Amino acid sequence: MSKDEKKNRTLTQQGAFRKDRNAMNRAEKNEINDGEIINQMALTHSNPNSAQAYSEASGAVIHVRGNMNKETPISDAVDAILAERKALNNNGRRN
Repeated sequence: MSKDEKKNRTLTQQGAFRKDRNAMNRAEKNEINDGEIINQMALTHSNPNSAQAYSEASGAVIHVRGNMNKETPISDAVDAILAERKALNNNGRRN
């Protein structure tokens, strides 16, 4: 498969994560810190230099770093909510 063919392939969720993980590893090897990545990402936002641009960029970096460390904060939060709801329902209360 040529480079052009690879470029035009549809990116899967797993492929997207792998691409970002590899980029984070390349950044580390090339001494690019998270702040530099966040600044560059914010430039591509629809409202560059806004607090929202930096917030979303930093959230994305934090999320990828967490996944790389096998952390699952969204899954953990959903599990906690479901456990809380189940406990409330078992006590005769409704949501």
